[in-house]
Amino acid sequence: MKKLLLSMSMLLWMCSFQTNAQSRINLEMYLVPQQHHQSLLNNPSPSVDFVTRTGLNLGLGLSYNINRDWQLVLQSWHVSSPFRFTQHPEHSGFAFIPGPQRINWGFSYSNFSLGLRRTWEMGENDLYAQPSIGVNLSREYGFNVQDSVLNFGFTTNVVPSASLEIGMKFNTPGNNYFLVGLRHHQGFGRLDGSIFTWTGVSPQPQVQRRGSYTGLVLGYGIDFRTRKGEDWRVTKMERKTEKRVAAWGDGTYVMFTTLQRFQPDFVQSNASGMNRLRPASQILFGYTSGQWSFETGYSSWMSQTKVNSQNFGWVSLNDPRTRAIPLRARYHLDVGQNNRLRVGVSAATFVTLNTVRMDETHRGAIMLNDERVPVLKSSPTDQNSGGRLFYQGGAFIDIPFFNSSILSFNFSQNFGSPEVGVVNVQEIVNGERVDYMKSGNLNGFNIEVGLKLPISTLVR
Repeated sequence: MKKLLLSMSMLLWMCSFQTNAQSRINLEMYLVPQQHHQSLLNNPSPSVDFVTRTGLNLGLGLSYNINRDWQLVLQSWHVSSPFRFTQHPEHSGFAFIPGPQRINWGFSYSNFSLGLRRTWEMGENDLYAQPSIGVNLSREYGFNVQDSVLNFGFTTNVVPSASLEIGMKFNTPGNNYFLVGLRHHQGFGRLDGSIFTWTGVSPQPQVQRRGSYTGLVLGYGIDFRTRKGEDWRVTKMERKTEKRVAAWGDGTYVMFTTLQRFQPDFVQSNASGMNRLRPASQILFGYTSGQWSFETGYSSWMSQTKVNSQNFGWVSLNDPRTRAIPLRARYHLDVGQNNRLRVGVSAATFVTLNTVRMDETHRGAIMLNDERVPVLKSSPTDQNSGGRLFYQGGAFIDIPFFNSSILSFNFSQNFGSPEVGVVNVQEIVNGERVDYMKSGNLNGFNIEVGLKLPISTLVR
């Protein structure tokens, strides 16, 4: 991520430096959900059940308009490559692991590329194709043995790469544009490294990392072409007025929110992972009609399953995430003559989908009947957490943000939460096994911040 921020700074500097060529330069930002093409080499027996998960790429670029149909595109990418595998006790190297565990892992790298984009007019929009060449670069911390000396440090890997992107360019009246396309990126070499040093098998399993992926490109371009003349200034002021009216008026919108939830059952403890706050995030699609707004979308809530163990005191067993569909209604009043402030109340119902990130946990181990067993063990239950309801009520304040969007501050209370993150717990107390169940919930007070983007203003 630091490399991406540095690259962004350099690209922005280049953009501001080329003042004489601003009529030809565009700044582009990208978001790419992607599936990585990676595999496991030397898979041991029993298999570690290696599975590639969907990752997310962030990118920034500068495009230079050679002419109407051709652009030269310089891009910098931060690429994530997550995966999941099973850790078996016979290969773990740790005696206290009694059974197989599913583990989420991954790595990231940077890509720098130079591409040539060809566009074809398709009515008011453009079809485009863009081949690119560049390099994949990764840095990993590891060790090597040289002259019987164990050395630790960073290893830098650089391999050539190429990509092909095909999609549509949707132009807006303000000369900016959206990019929606498909991108395949291919690395030509190994980004070496392995996390499977604990397996104790030979040959050692390794992730085949070439930095290859296929993904969906979602981009936005800002046109820096020089604009002059009184007519343009008048048109710009008119467009600002239109956007402001659209942002505060009726119509559809999308809203991205993040919040912190104060857990009502929080217990002060020095135990690792024990925290009063749990985050959540939402993407909402809504419609405003008069003083009412109605929203739905997707939300993800983090909870905590904890126990006051007789052997270890307070222990955090899991930090699961519960996915849910929100159904929210909001009623507002505008304050002031210039629509600079909006206050209102909201009520919501959430329908749960499932709960993820549930893993087995262990604390300590003892020898019992010539067998090493954990002193504390928790295992996810088969309880279905989908189709349950919980509720929310609150108040909100909306203020303008960058003329065409709105910042929304929502203060609410969750109640009626079902049990989530349910686990079976086993403890060995005074040589006797004790079994019970523990769970978390989604109740609590929320402080939420959202960015509301009226869809009509995006195309003005």
